[in-house]
Amino acid sequence: MRDVPLLLGFFTMCLWVFAYPHVGALLWCWTALIVPNSYVFGIASPIPFNKIAAILTIASLAISREPKLVTLRSTMGLLLVFGVWGTISALTSVSTSSNVIGEWEKFIKIITFAFVISAIITTKERIDSVLFIIFLSLGFHGIVSGLKFIASGGSHHIYGPGTSIIADNNHFALAMIALLPVVLYLYKQVSNYWIKLTLIGSSGLIAVSVMGTFSRGGLLGIAAVASLAFLRSKQKIIYALVVVPLVLAAVAFAPESWSMRMDTITTAGQDESFMGRVIAWKQSTLIALDHPWFGGGFFAVQDPVIWAKYAQMFYRLDFIPTNQPDTQAAYAAHSIYFQVLGDLGFVGLFIFLAILISAWRNASYIMKLSRDRPEWQWAHDLALAFQYGLFAYMISGAALSMAYFDYMYVIFAILIVVRRMLTQGALRKETRSVLA
Repeated sequence: MRDVPLLLGFFTMCLWVFAYPHVGALLWCWTALIVPNSYVFGIASPIPFNKIAAILTIASLAISREPKLVTLRSTMGLLLVFGVWGTISALTSVSTSSNVIGEWEKFIKIITFAFVISAIITTKERIDSVLFIIFLSLGFHGIVSGLKFIASGGSHHIYGPGTSIIADNNHFALAMIALLPVVLYLYKQVSNYWIKLTLIGSSGLIAVSVMGTFSRGGLLGIAAVASLAFLRSKQKIIYALVVVPLVLAAVAFAPESWSMRMDTITTAGQDESFMGRVIAWKQSTLIALDHPWFGGGFFAVQDPVIWAKYAQMFYRLDFIPTNQPDTQAAYAAHSIYFQVLGDLGFVGLFIFLAILISAWRNASYIMKLSRDRPEWQWAHDLALAFQYGLFAYMISGAALSMAYFDYMYVIFAILIVVRRMLTQGALRKETRSVLA
């Protein structure tokens, strides 16, 4: 029964895309993050909703007379270089697996989406509409999962939808943590009481869903964001008086199995799961040492043939004590940094780090330029929300293979848009002052 309304709604939206390219960006974003195929099992299940949305949006953008604004400086310039580097890496991949091209297609689609966002999401209204779509997609997963966790009395173990990038419980936890600041930003932007109530209630359920993943990385991500918020707070005592009781209450009501899982953080060196990650990091490093420019290509470390090959060279990194890798199976890189290192080499990692730094600096610049300017308070709040999400991504992502997560690239692009809006606004104001 779900298939028919989904198909009707989707194809109705497709008609709107040709008239309004920015609607295509919303549809593209929704299909990428909600993963509709995970919720249908009939005639709609094999339909590539996201690919259709992407093609229609690009076609609509190409024929539209609406001005397209793309700035190839700063983050967007780096993203262009990153896309080219990833393409060369895919063409020179050491892996013969069909997964290389499949992963490259996902990668280049994400880069393209960032440019589409930069080109047509050019007003506050459009930015907020994208963020509401993100809330209605990623947030939907968090709300439903949070309700299931509460209804089960804490026994429901939360995972993400289908085979998406957030299907893994740890990946799902990070996505929810990065989403929370945006939900709170949206709360500040609306005046309707019921929408505000929905957003604040949803933020609570999304936070509960993080707990329900039983993810230690999720706990570290929340701790990192809370610590950054504390350091930035001008009212640290009040912050502590509010946050500490909430944390203690959450821990008190958490199931014993959750507490036992979190306790293993203190013994990471003896934890098989964590040490497995270290082994994967070493394997990715070995690939990059042999292919420093373009790496091994997408998914190379997860190719059983490549994994077995570098398992034989493991002695080269014996100064980092771990067990020997399993030669009968291959594993993910388990780190955004080592993932890019193994996939795209040392140069690719440098470009990726430069993108993260550029996005952080854009957020800082926006907050600086919008300070004490009431008309731009929304930009300050948005940049702050994005910076918290980016901080969680950089910390928790150190142990997760989420280097090519759509949501983060939307953040990179929107920060560029807001910075451009602010800079142009400041120039116009300065020009009026001179003419006056």
